[in-house]
Amino acid sequence: MFILGHIGITAFLASILGLPILIAAISSQIPDLIDKPLFLLGIFPSGRYIGHTLLFVILFGFMTYIITKRKVISIAVSFGMLMHLFEDLPYFIPWFYPFINYIFPTGPFEFQYTLKLFLLDLTGIVLLVALYLKNNGFKKEINDVRRVFVKIIKSNS
Repeated sequence: MFILGHIGITAFLASILGLPILIAAISSQIPDLIDKPLFLLGIFPSGRYIGHTLLFVILFGFMTYIITKRKVISIAVSFGMLMHLFEDLPYFIPWFYPFINYIFPTGPFEFQYTLKLFLLDLTGIVLLVALYLKNNGFKKEINDVRRVFVKIIKSNS
């Protein structure tokens, strides 16, 4: 799945579960933010490596709790990351690495934006727009973030 699909589907499901939507949605990007750059730099053998494991989801969620002392935040982070793994199916996911050895796919980085990926991204966008229009809590979160960015931009001008 691609970025907007991950974000939109995760945000929608987080809203159903009553989790902080924006935190879960942003956290859905963590596995790729860890694995993809390190793969492109030649450090990891695959674009789905340690960030795409259950161990990493658990450890990152635990670290979030240690830092924030807020269970709901750490659950939202773990949920977002876990949703990323499920949304990447049916492709290769090393769920139980390093406890189980996997043969990681090798080869040059290739990416094709297929009709399936486009439709998943479109679904993500539709879900995000629907959440923004129907969920006042999510609308407030987005507007708060927007205000912070506007303030930063104005202070740097």
